[in-house]
Amino acid sequence: MLRARVVRLFVLAAILALPGIARAQIVVGLYPVQGNIEPGVRTDAEGLIASGVRASNRRQGLLVLRGPVPLKATCEPKATTECLAGLSRKGAIIYAEATVVDGVASVTMSAITDQQQRTAPVTFRFVPGLLDLRPAHYAVEQLEKALTHLTLPSLADVPVPEVASSAPAPVVRPEVLPEPRPVASAPPAPVEVDPPEARDPLSLQDKSSPKSSGWMRKTGIYASIGGAVLVGTGGVFGLRSSSLNNDLSRRYNEGRLVPADRAKYDQAKTSSMLANTLMIGGGVVALTGLTLWGLSAVSFDSDGDGGGNIYLRGRW
Repeated sequence: MLRARVVRLFVLAAILALPGIARAQIVVGLYPVQGNIEPGVRTDAEGLIASGVRASNRRQGLLVLRGPVPLKATCEPKATTECLAGLSRKGAIIYAEATVVDGVASVTMSAITDQQQRTAPVTFRFVPGLLDLRPAHYAVEQLEKALTHLTLPSLADVPVPEVASSAPAPVVRPEVLPEPRPVASAPPAPVEVDPPEARDPLSLQDKSSPKSSGWMRKTGIYASIGGAVLVGTGGVFGLRSSSLNNDLSRRYNEGRLVPADRAKYDQAKTSSMLANTLMIGGGVVALTGLTLWGLSAVSFDSDGDGGGNIYLRGRW
């Protein structure tokens, strides 16, 4: 009973961890950042936006960045929606404008599709020379969600399934057959049973099955427990990383983010790396332990006549 619960628990964890989810992707290009700013600030802004798009691809998102970054083609003298849509190549174009006030750069960007659809603008800020990736990545994530809503198919194009008729089905009455007349049966013939001493003492049924290896069972149990401990430790580090990320996001939204918060960002990054390493390693160790535990119930033996026997035993 205990083994069955442990197996079900790890199977559920493996299913939740499978990343095999098919997704449609949107290829986006980055138009040169506009605004009366210095070339170094423009380069920093374009690098932050490109980093956010590449992060979307790494986290199984929808956005895929195409080169060159930024695009060489321009819409002179004015970047209109029609011109930007023509540069999208059946994907989308990210158009951004930047300003610098009191040493803080503010970037406002939106996405334009090949159908001349434009998302609502999103904004992020950064300090030139002190590049924090989190605000730009968060802004690109919001832009990705808005772009996904634009590219989703209309509800009117979804076929409506036909509703079955509610008319009652005809009632079929079973045909009543007459009961058969009882037929007298002959008494059963006596069955001859061999006496116990006549049985073959070396029959296959009387042979005791070989004992399975005990070391595989013990190793499997210890490895499963150790893997579960590693997965739990990784979960603790994951919760710590999530807490730090939420605190930094709240401070950024409230405008209270200072250069001293860089240490918290490094701690969140380290906790996230430890959580991934421990959970992946713990999962591998636990699955190896379960495999050894399951194989401990299978034994192989030769019957001495040129053949072999397989014995499977276990208790769940």
